[in-house]
Amino acid sequence: MSLSPSFIAHILELQASYRGTPPERILLGKGSLTREERHYLSLQLGSEPSLSRKLPSWHTAGVFLPTPLALEQCSSEEAARYKRRFVQEGEVLLDMTGGFGVDFTALASEARRAVYVERQAELVAATRFNLPRLLPAKDLVIIEGESLPQLEGLLATYQPSLIFLDPARREGQDTARRVYAIEDCEPDLHRLLPELHTLVEELQLPHFPRLLVKLSPMLDVVHTLRSIPGVKELHVVSVRGEAKELLLLIDLEQATEKPQPESVTIIAQDLRPDGSVPEFSLVRALAQEEQEEAHYAHAPLRYLFEPHAALMKTGLFRSIGSTYGVQALHPNTHLYTSDQLPEGKFPGRVFEVERIYPFASSQLKAIGREIQQAEITCRNFPLRPEALRSRLRLKDGGTKTLLALTASDGAHLLVLCHRLQRAR
Repeated sequence: MSLSPSFIAHILELQASYRGTPPERILLGKGSLTREERHYLSLQLGSEPSLSRKLPSWHTAGVFLPTPLALEQCSSEEAARYKRRFVQEGEVLLDMTGGFGVDFTALASEARRAVYVERQAELVAATRFNLPRLLPAKDLVIIEGESLPQLEGLLATYQPSLIFLDPARREGQDTARRVYAIEDCEPDLHRLLPELHTLVEELQLPHFPRLLVKLSPMLDVVHTLRSIPGVKELHVVSVRGEAKELLLLIDLEQATEKPQPESVTIIAQDLRPDGSVPEFSLVRALAQEEQEEAHYAHAPLRYLFEPHAALMKTGLFRSIGSTYGVQALHPNTHLYTSDQLPEGKFPGRVFEVERIYPFASSQLKAIGREIQQAEITCRNFPLRPEALRSRLRLKDGGTKTLLALTASDGAHLLVLCHRLQRAR
């Protein structure tokens, strides 16, 4: 059925009346509710906890959720807010893949005018209802339909200065692959960029818009930069320690030129509820990485450093060491060590070493009795944390951390530490 504003408002009224009722009771119960009412009401009730965690201000505003997938696939509120930095004063925004509208809302809040385009009718209906609650005073245009067939008209009519795009993984792709290529996504950037460039020239628009492209963190970073022209910045964003998205800022004027991956600035940022971890930014990052030498410590020193997930995703492992004056422990361990703390805060967790144990099966029970309780982290280690905890007979939690790792000489070590700095 069509999701009219009156029907959506009706569902939200029912949600208030039935709050606290298990969703399955709504779906399976008997009464006067229609099948459609039961479907959407149970969805609102069942999704409310997740909505309040992921999008707290949206939950407070009383938004309507059209599908479970919309909430599952959208950006978190922290990640969406991060994108506001890309909006310049007086910006006209065109979002070609509007979706549930989370990113659009964050970007539009800073823009002078914003245009939302989405092909799925349910998402468009939800957006028409939700946006006045979220951005009541903004100049917004909502369009239902495919963006690519009407691209020329969108450019001519609205003359956007910033275009946002969230390509999706093509249907039929092997979703089990942890890393995939930009070629597996649609819209296809390799075709879209030159098309946009040509249209801007043919329409004689006053400027080339910038493109902000959101990509999955499962994409290969280096391959992406080597295949997409005009990229000025790559932002790797993690939320609460989990890598969530890659953001490409593209200069469309250079979209027909050869990719220049060595000139791209790479920025890594971990977002936390109590404030962001210090940003890591490196100009000409890949070129700098190639020039750096790898320095390895023979064994853990006084302090150990664990980069946050976004920084790890960049792959700039030699640059991390040189930037913060720390030594790597192994090419594949991705932990660093030093006898001194770097100036400023390290972008990740910092530990002070208390004791180092060689990994020996015959000694594990004795080590476990000595430590008794600790968090376990394994890096480039033959056992998973659960298996190691079982063999150590170690309780979880406490103030200590046991880092199981491989050192530069190939030795497996257990390093007992306490945290000096959390990845906030």
